[in-house]
Amino acid sequence: MTVPTPQTASAAVQLPVALIVAATHASLGIGRAGTLPWRLPTDMALFRLVTSAPGGSSASSQPAVVMGRKSWESIPKKFRPLRNRVNVVLSRTVTDFGPGTHTFSSLSQALSALSPTPPPASTIPPVSSIYIIGGAEIYTEAFKYPATSRIFLTTVYADEEALQCDTFLPDFRSIGEWEQKSTADLRRLLNDMECHEAVQLIPEDGDRIKENGLEYAFTLWEKR
Repeated sequence: MTVPTPQTASAAVQLPVALIVAATHASLGIGRAGTLPWRLPTDMALFRLVTSAPGGSSASSQPAVVMGRKSWESIPKKFRPLRNRVNVVLSRTVTDFGPGTHTFSSLSQALSALSPTPPPASTIPPVSSIYIIGGAEIYTEAFKYPATSRIFLTTVYADEEALQCDTFLPDFRSIGEWEQKSTADLRRLLNDMECHEAVQLIPEDGDRIKENGLEYAFTLWEKR
């Protein structure tokens, strides 16, 4: 298990943290029985493009994706670890998830260790950006960190009873701390990130995408 020393944690530069998640419009349902309750190919394409966008000024740095053990296990084995990203898995019981992963027992340890300029003794490469990708417990904890400043939210418009979600995001929309940005803002941000392929997936007028019997829209929220 990769655990930062106090010197490592204090020396690390705290990068902004973003959440990326798909959730139902009304209740913010994100899962059912440990899996996603939908299959949305365009959403998965956007997820891949955003979380692997290089960002940063160093050609050697990569984005980091931070997830819990169950989220890691829900990824098909042939796709693990996620390519072109620093894979960070949080677990209190498992200390090694195999080659290409870095394991911490808490989110605070992980965030302290992820840095664009890690100390020489670190086993983690330079990180350009940090994305929290699940599950619900990790999302909930991430909301408590001042560094969490952005949410890439895929809003799914669906029959909530039919989906039968049993896992939910906290309703961050009701506390006045977050502001929904325009579709133009989202497209502009992705262009700034040099994530041009992702921009092409987002309708300019903010219209919903229709796939596999569901409608959904890509939205951006930023901390006020």
